[in-house]
Amino acid sequence: MQVAIAAAYATVVKTPRWALIVAIALTASLSLIFSAGFVGDAAAATICPPPPPPVRDIALPRFYGDKAGSVVDAKLAAAHKAAVAPLTAFVRQVTQDADKSWRRSKLDAQIEVGVCALHWIETWAKGDAWLGTMETKQAEYQRKWDLAGVALAYIKLRRFAEPAQRAVIEPWLMRFADTARAFFDDRDRKRNNHWYWLGLAVGAVAIATDEPKYWTMARGIMEDAARDIAPDGTLPAEVERKGRALHYHAFAVTPLVLLAELAASRGEDWYAFGNGALHRLAAITIAGLADPSLFEKLTDTEQDDATRPGSGWYYLYKARFSDRAKVALGDIPDSHRWLGGNVLVLSEVLVNKGQKPN
Repeated sequence: MQVAIAAAYATVVKTPRWALIVAIALTASLSLIFSAGFVGDAAAATICPPPPPPVRDIALPRFYGDKAGSVVDAKLAAAHKAAVAPLTAFVRQVTQDADKSWRRSKLDAQIEVGVCALHWIETWAKGDAWLGTMETKQAEYQRKWDLAGVALAYIKLRRFAEPAQRAVIEPWLMRFADTARAFFDDRDRKRNNHWYWLGLAVGAVAIATDEPKYWTMARGIMEDAARDIAPDGTLPAEVERKGRALHYHAFAVTPLVLLAELAASRGEDWYAFGNGALHRLAAITIAGLADPSLFEKLTDTEQDDATRPGSGWYYLYKARFSDRAKVALGDIPDSHRWLGGNVLVLSEVLVNKGQKPN
């Protein structure tokens, strides 16, 4: 960014000699600011792309046309995609920037990207994003997915956050988690894959804020998941999705593996819960992705051709348990905004306790 600003300035100044002098001076000054970590919110506002307006209230239509949630309605899906676009764009940008910040080799280059992502998150925190009225269940579901993505991205960025930023962002993340959790206080709400995604979200908030109550909450959800997983590895609530059963097993195992990895970074083995319940779920999901006929027999229904294998989880699971993940599953994305971006970057961040080694 420093070089880009200097080059832009040089094109405005008419005299080439003065252009070069001013450009070099400006670049050097910005390098000192970035490397010293003196980029506050005011400074970031002048050097970063402006964040979009925070979204407080969310109204999202359901995109399934049937009660079982097994048949996607094309018109509803298009309406949903359009309605969620501002949230998608925001979370995608901050997660991508969090990854870029970690991957860059020079400290000033890391800070350059990281401070802008933090500025965006801080701006939305000040605007109470996601804390307004959720007009539909789908909006509530969206809220916890986005919480997971933003909190995991913040874990990658936290080393660059100034005390004033942390004082804004971290209490907001906790309010975000509390409101997302409150939806499930009604025991009539289904505690299926949505419950597991909430577990990942609050687990990420626990690490992002150092607040133990969210870790306790995440542990409880993982224990619930372990009880939900049947002896054969299936999730009865997701088997009921008929033609989308395999898809939703992959969708459910994704946050659970990520949550188990968060726990592993703290020296806790959550894979062992329920006599290895998560291993059973991973095993049948892997087998089903390799051969969907397994789930066709379980559900007596042909599986949707659009079944997705989930994102990221298989890389982390295979890295930890190579003997349990020998099947080649094809092209599985290693990134998703609800996972805070790239899971391999997240793994590095967790191993290094948020501090990038020199």
